[in-house]
Amino acid sequence: MLKNLTHVHRPSTIEEACALLAAQDRKNVALAGGTFLAESADLTIQGLVDLSRLELGYIRDTGTGYAIGAMTPVQDVFKSPVLQGPSGKLLKAATGRIGSTLLRHAITVGGNLVCVFPWSDLPPALLALDAEVQIRKGIPKRTVPVQTLLERNPRDFLDRAELVTEIIVPAFGPGTGTSFTKFAKTANDYGLATVAVRLTLRQGLIREARLAISGATKRPVRRPAAEAWLEGLAPTPALFAEAGVRAAQDLDLTQDFRASKEYRSEILPVLVRRGLEEALRQVTA
Repeated sequence: MLKNLTHVHRPSTIEEACALLAAQDRKNVALAGGTFLAESADLTIQGLVDLSRLELGYIRDTGTGYAIGAMTPVQDVFKSPVLQGPSGKLLKAATGRIGSTLLRHAITVGGNLVCVFPWSDLPPALLALDAEVQIRKGIPKRTVPVQTLLERNPRDFLDRAELVTEIIVPAFGPGTGTSFTKFAKTANDYGLATVAVRLTLRQGLIREARLAISGATKRPVRRPAAEAWLEGLAPTPALFAEAGVRAAQDLDLTQDFRASKEYRSEILPVLVRRGLEEALRQVTA
């Protein structure tokens, strides 16, 4: 509960929103879907900057990929006819596993990325797709990889007056498969461990691999050593099993009432193997 909240602002431009966030007389924070702030007990927050009028809810085919506005509800991504191919399949698979239908209509793409939790579903999919984010500070803007944004808490990465306004996802053609494998106690529960995979084959060999994990770590992460080990090799069941073991090695696993570190260390290699197998099935179908 935001007990010291005194102001709610509804800017109509990104420039106005960034200026409000930069205000020095009170602490203003961005309000997107509101699901993160609904549980916040931050007593320093005095003002909310409602982003609903900024026209950042869209999904566009750019010709080389997709541009997704940061205020787009994840349910719109899940149901989008615009998103196609390997990227579209992975984005829809990930957003379709976020909470309930009711929550998916409230949670935004930008909010799920910036207010990231260990179990967040969309960030590992964006990591596997080498997605980027556009960040605005009024008129000035910069574009950074999602991987860079997630190397630490995104709210610490962003300047106080900055907003994530768009997510940029590349498209992938024939020869690429993706998968999203989430292990949870119920369909709507947080993932105990989640794996997003992208696999590209050329002439029967793995040309590029991406393995991203959430649910079992403090933040969603990629496993570059396991990815590099796969590249240049022919896909086999034994190879995928070994990749699962390598992807789970040297991870700082979390422990909570849902699962122990030991349990997560046992299921992660299996999820990686299954994810690679599913991605390969898409390539060879």
